[in-house]
This record gives sequence, structure tokens and C-alpha cells, in this order.
Amino acid sequence: MKTAITTFLILILGFGPAQMPGQAQFTANMVDVRQGTERNYFVQSDGTRYRYDFEEGGSKGIVIVDPLAERTAILFPEEEKVHFTGLMSSTSLMNDPFQSFRNMQKNYTEKKVGTEKLLGFDAEKLELYADDQKIFTAWYSDKLGFLLKMINHMAENTYMELRNIKERDVDATLYDIPEDYVEVDKRMRPIIPEPPPPESWETIEATIPLKGDFSRGDQLTFKVPESKNYKIILKNQTTEPAKIVRIAMRDGKELSFNEQGPLSYRTHRLFKDESVTKTYSWQSGDDKIIQVHEGKLHIEIVPEE
Repeated sequence: MKTAITTFLILILGFGPAQMPGQAQFTANMVDVRQGTERNYFVQSDGTRYRYDFEEGGSKGIVIVDPLAERTAILFPEEEKVHFTGLMSSTSLMNDPFQSFRNMQKNYTEKKVGTEKLLGFDAEKLELYADDQKIFTAWYSDKLGFLLKMINHMAENTYMELRNIKERDVDATLYDIPEDYVEVDKRMRPIIPEPPPPESWETIEATIPLKGDFSRGDQLTFKVPESKNYKIILKNQTTEPAKIVRIAMRDGKELSFNEQGPLSYRTHRLFKDESVTKTYSWQSGDDKIIQVHEGKLHIEIVPEE
């Protein structure tokens, strides 16, 4: 069901200028046709926020977009889970038609064709081109702040359109996230807050090859014996998250960003039963530090044959 939701969002939520607060509230049915296969969704907008309700593979899904808060929420009602993402993240670009359209504008040439009457609303007709090839046509209602219709010219019989549009007040509580929903990451794992870094470190001088279990507050230090590739194997064999950070030193100074990579590249946080294996090319004489910030990890470092 999660894959189906993502596929739907990529295909459908691709167009629409940025919504401005105070536009008309409405509800509508949205028909999504992909190469002749039809799916149906229910849209509700309070003039600022908008919500999609749909069913895929027998499971219900909800997507709530809040442009002013710069947040998109993907809800899984049957599992009582929610995943939040920022508007400019890759996940948001797949889930939000307005931000997605802005992103598309960067990559394709937009042509404003004019204004047409569609479904009882004045609609601005927009076309997107890749060189001379027209790839999308979209009709946007400024009154609703929403797309009325979109045609994908790159796939046969593939389009989206609103039907049964009704201007009406929409219940503001439809955009609230139930308090009992569990927040999950994009891999559907519950969000577990990270503790602050340890106030002090227990330094452990090690040599390669290295193998052992290490806990929060342990700081492994070792010197690279020769210039070659080394394999780091991390395993979380506990039920709680565990996290390490690597630091590279040369002649008593930490290596630059360009030499050792950004902090995100040197950080690994593993959940229950997760493992990761990485290979790095290290220079003889450099000093390496591995700090265990959270939990307990099994760590192995061996030269690559």
C-alpha cells in the first residue's frame, strides 16, 4: 500500500501554481486515469490546506498538505501511523502538486496558453515543453487554488481531472493529525528521538583488525597501518537505536570537509537488527576516531583483501 500511495502521488500531484491563503473552500472527486486504468480520490480544501482521501489495494490512505506550515503529512489510518516531511524534500515534491509544479518549472519550458471555462470555473491553461515536445497540459483555477485537469502527453490515455466540485465550508479538524497516531520515518519506522551526545568519552585505544561490542560513551582511536581499503561492519543486535560518528585526523588536526566528507556521511544510526558495511580508502599514518553516541553496536574493521 505504501508503494501504491507513492506511485499515485508521483503521477498525479505534479501541477498547480502556489496556492495563496484565502481561496475558496471546496470538495471534489478526483479521477486519476493511468493508461486507461481509473482510480478515484476525494479532495477537500479549506482555501489554504488540502487533503486527499483514497483507497489503494484495499487499504485507505490520506495526504494532508499545509503550505503555510511548509509541511506534508502522509497518514496510514489502518496502522494509525503518520509520516511528516518538509515541502521542499524529495518526499514532499512527490506528495504536493504545488511544490512539484514549481520544481517542474525549473526543468521544462512553460507556456501560458490563455483562459478557458472548465467545469464551471475560469481556468488558466498551462503547457510544459521539453524542447519542442509538449509533455503536459494543465488547467488551473485561481478561485480554487487547484488544478481542474491535467493531461500527460507522454503516456497514452493518462490524465487527471476533478469532478463534482462543490464550493462549501470544510471542517478544519480534517487537517488535524490524531493524537494517537505514531510518527514514523520514510521507512515506516517509529521516530525515536536521539539523546544528546555523551558529556564525556571513555577512550579505547585499538588496532586493526578490530572486532567487538561498544556502547554509548566509548571512543575508539586507532592509527591506519597502511594505505589501502578498509571495510567497516556495523551491526545493531539490540532492540534500541545505536549511532556512531567517525572522525579522521592527520598530524593532530581533523581533516577538512572535502577530505573526510560531511558529518552526515560519517554518521550511521542503526535500528534493531540493522547492519551496514562500508569500504573506505584510508592513508597510512592517519588517526581515526569512532564515537558511539547512542546505544550499543558490534563494530568490525578489517583490511580489504
